[in-house]
Amino acid sequence: MKMNRIKVNAENRSSLSSDRQWGTSLVLAWMVIFLTSCAGTPLIKDENGKKRPQSIASLEQIELLGKKQWILLRGVNVDAPILLWLAGGPCGSEIGWTRKYLAPLENDVIFVNWDQPGAGKSYKAADFKQIRVQNYVDATIALSEYLAMRFKKEKIFLAGHSWGSIIGVMAAHQRPDLYYAYIGIGQQVNSVENDQIGYNMVLKQARQRGDHALVKKLEKNGLPPYTQAQKGAYIDFFRHLPSCPPGICSKNSFWEMVKPKEYTLLDSLHTLKGLINGINMVYPQLVDLDFERDVPQLDIPAFFVTGRYDYTCVQDIAYRYYAKLHAPLKRFYWLEKSGHNPCYQEPERFIQLLRDDILKLAE
Repeated sequence: MKMNRIKVNAENRSSLSSDRQWGTSLVLAWMVIFLTSCAGTPLIKDENGKKRPQSIASLEQIELLGKKQWILLRGVNVDAPILLWLAGGPCGSEIGWTRKYLAPLENDVIFVNWDQPGAGKSYKAADFKQIRVQNYVDATIALSEYLAMRFKKEKIFLAGHSWGSIIGVMAAHQRPDLYYAYIGIGQQVNSVENDQIGYNMVLKQARQRGDHALVKKLEKNGLPPYTQAQKGAYIDFFRHLPSCPPGICSKNSFWEMVKPKEYTLLDSLHTLKGLINGINMVYPQLVDLDFERDVPQLDIPAFFVTGRYDYTCVQDIAYRYYAKLHAPLKRFYWLEKSGHNPCYQEPERFIQLLRDDILKLAE
């Protein structure tokens, strides 16, 4: 018995191919729309739901040192002092956390979040093969100059959290004329000593709870510092650093930080990717970091806010640096119910100390 064959002519094949291409293009178009849409920052409104006339709520792309980068500016009064916030990382973003926990400061300052090169909306601004710590310091200074000029301010306030506290101290040291004061939160001071303390703590706890796999991995990696070839070893102990004892510190959701209203899904993905790439590339450059040796003096007021249970940037080292530092005015604040994120774990206390002691310097 002969089977009937179905013949498909060239015209039909062309039509089927065209349909497939159209379908693929449509799917890709929807994916691009899904990944890149629905991002913006809400207006600052009065009690009647109308935009406050003197307010600013703007998500903007600007150019710094030849690189296109994004900033978020929010404040009730466009004439208020400026607070530039340097997020942790490297290549991290804290727009989500500052928007949730520090929003009341919008009544006092123009709060400026900056997605540094490699972070979130500024992911494409980073060349990870050429990334250098001083590049971020130079960009911090350039952004400070831009903000002061744009808003006709003589000076601004500079705050740095974690990684941001590294480039913050360096910028304040190199250009004190730009700043009313420097505010270090979870201040990093000495990379090698800091990380060796953290490593020994993680190793000790792993042995106590019988985590043989982690003990084996840590012992194989050895004590920090690590070379570029060992860059993953830092993550091995860093992600196991102890947090606060149960019931003492509030927890901040990682996803609140990664997916704020100002981000598209693609921005969120870039935040995750940027953190991994940034830590791997920048960490080996911090081996020689020692502010006690290199920045024993700041020519502006310096304020330090530290969580009592901060083991990421060891609190005792931060206090030791504060005690030795020469500055025209300096203060150190212990937040007793916080770890590495005191500004987000005790936001009311943090906001109050800024209002009571720091922001008055702009008057």
